[in-house]
Amino acid sequence: MGCSESKVLDSVESTATGGSSSGSSLKEKLTENLLNTDTVKTMSKNAFASVLNKYPESKKIFKVPETTPTDTPLADTKEVQAASDKLLSHYMDIVKTSDSNLESTVQKKATDLSKLGVKAEYIKTYGDNLATNTTKDTTTKLSSTEEKIWKSVTSEITSKLTAAMAKLPSSSS
Repeated sequence: MGCSESKVLDSVESTATGGSSSGSSLKEKLTENLLNTDTVKTMSKNAFASVLNKYPESKKIFKVPETTPTDTPLADTKEVQAASDKLLSHYMDIVKTSDSNLESTVQKKATDLSKLGVKAEYIKTYGDNLATNTTKDTTTKLSSTEEKIWKSVTSEITSKLTAAMAKLPSSSS
């Protein structure tokens, strides 16, 4: 069981290094240098706004106002920034534990999100937009290697997280 838990970083290592072993430095780069950049926070904010646009009912769950001041785009509100930072932190936590406790961390995050009323389709939309945002945003400052890493890791985490959420019992209040 433990062998398959590090596939997230294994696949990223192959993509980024051509198979040479540098998992811990890659993990450090991903968590410290990449996930904490303003570029990634902007991508997260935009990805989160796509969830709100596709699923307007999600605004209540994430405590985002139904309307914004006319001069403020939805993605630029403090509520959207706070919620997108929180979702991004779930991804960061999963990456940080990917070499030892990936499956249990994913399951815990899926359970936590579900308890808050977050649906798997919200996470799928967020993750898909987070992964593809790099190619659509021409101002992004990610190198081609970082972009490959970003797409691989965010897609893998989104897949695992949505699969874990789909297995949870539906809660009908």
